[in-house]
Amino acid sequence: MVLDLLAEAAAWLATRGIHQWPQRFPVASVRHQIRVGEALLIVGPGGPVATCAVAEADPGLWGETTEPAYYLGRLAVAREAAGLGIRIVGWVGEKAAAHHKTFVRVATTRDNPALRGYYERAGFEHVADPPEAKWPTSLYEKRVTESRQAQDLRP
Repeated sequence: MVLDLLAEAAAWLATRGIHQWPQRFPVASVRHQIRVGEALLIVGPGGPVATCAVAEADPGLWGETTEPAYYLGRLAVAREAAGLGIRIVGWVGEKAAAHHKTFVRVATTRDNPALRGYYERAGFEHVADPPEAKWPTSLYEKRVTESRQAQDLRP
């Protein structure tokens, strides 16, 4: 299901001339994210509608940082659920705040101005374009604050 959603998103991007994802992600990589609890599957009334990965580190792109963060990646939404992505990004931010993280961070392709604008409109700030990355990468982060609901739940 996760692989199918990622493949569907990659195919949709390719129809728009954007080749930031492979046609199929490596099965071992996705299985690892599932096994360690990083891969999330969002299910609607008719079945799976989105997937993403949320990790607590991404040293390959971000290095060893001291600020606690959630690293959001592989966000893919089925076409019939278009618009859900921004709600998922918001939910990850709420979870980050509730778990005392300072940031939500994303890495996106430098060559996709629409996606870069999407994250900027969602409140993310561009922080770097690492030249050593394996693909043309732009790094973004958004500072999160503890939600009122999370504050109310603390002892």
